[in-house]
Amino acid sequence: MNTSDLEKYFERIHFSGVPEVNMETLRKIHQLHPKYIPFENIDPYTGKVPSLNVDDVFKKLVVESRGGYCYEQNLLLSEVLKYLGFNVRLQLGRVVWGRQEDSVAPQTHLLLIVDFEEKKYIVDCGFGTATLTAPLLLHEEQQQTTPNGIFKVSQKEDVYTLWMWKDQWLPVYRFVREHVEPADLEISNWYLSTHPGSHFKNKLILSKVDENARYTYTDHVLNIRSDDGAKESIAIGNDIQLYEILINTFGLRENAVEALKSKNKN
Repeated sequence: MNTSDLEKYFERIHFSGVPEVNMETLRKIHQLHPKYIPFENIDPYTGKVPSLNVDDVFKKLVVESRGGYCYEQNLLLSEVLKYLGFNVRLQLGRVVWGRQEDSVAPQTHLLLIVDFEEKKYIVDCGFGTATLTAPLLLHEEQQQTTPNGIFKVSQKEDVYTLWMWKDQWLPVYRFVREHVEPADLEISNWYLSTHPGSHFKNKLILSKVDENARYTYTDHVLNIRSDDGAKESIAIGNDIQLYEILINTFGLRENAVEALKSKNKN
């Protein structure tokens, strides 16, 4: 990461102003990143293992205007925040979204822990349909309101669990604060993008969130969940419609469409 890269990243997420090492900058980046860099798994879905090399991630998500899944999203975000001067640590979590809090789950999700002014925050722009749009205090068990939803963080001994409010508290993922090596990410990344049972290999998943709603595509349906609680589901019946939402809803370009076409030709 250098000054030129930072400028390109800020252009990608439409960040304006002078960035400083403060909560205003962190919150602004956290809200803009998932709005303009969508969650997408086109690479593993089409049989390609995403590179976790930081230069490759930057090229894909910033220069080529693609999206990515948690490893790519949060590795890019980590590089940006570290370059600005924030204290950032990588953290692996166990996904329990749609299941019970104590469900057995491997460590397959990458999130960030940011230390700022003697407080720790969960920072995560890579969870798709439940991604955060603001940093959350780690050691605060009361509910925390973000621009796109209400969350809380619970702690039982050394285990932290992130929860999202959707008419009831739903667990998103849990984690134990441990040091993460690059090899840990490579193993998880390889598993998620190659294992025959991985939903990232078997399903196309697209997601973004802006100040109005969350947009998610999976199983041939585009779901739009507005912040006021309204929900709209649109059936996507053919490839032409799919390619249209890639560009018009998720802000991707023709290179993403061409990458997806390679799957549909087979």
